[in-house]
Amino acid sequence: MKQLVVAAALLLAPVAVLAGEATSRLHVTGLTCPSCSYIVATALKRVETVEIAEFVEGEAEDGLYLLRYDDAVTDAEALIDAVTGVGYGATLAPDSGS
Repeated sequence: MKQLVVAAALLLAPVAVLAGEATSRLHVTGLTCPSCSYIVATALKRVETVEIAEFVEGEAEDGLYLLRYDDAVTDAEALIDAVTGVGYGATLAPDSGS
């Protein structure tokens, strides 16, 4: 039985290795009050595997979210859908090159 468990673990291990971490920068508009960024963050966290690495508040009722997620499970379109689904604008921001 122990050999079966070890064999199963070895078979499952490559699946975890193949999963890829992706990062996206999401520009969000319509953040008119402090609770807006909380609402957006809550919506993003509901998307499977998404982690908010950083949020930078903008100067014109906007903000930039740096997100990490498993690109085998979700994609950038799901991130945009989560934000627009709660009433805010969202677009992918160009990579900063860093």
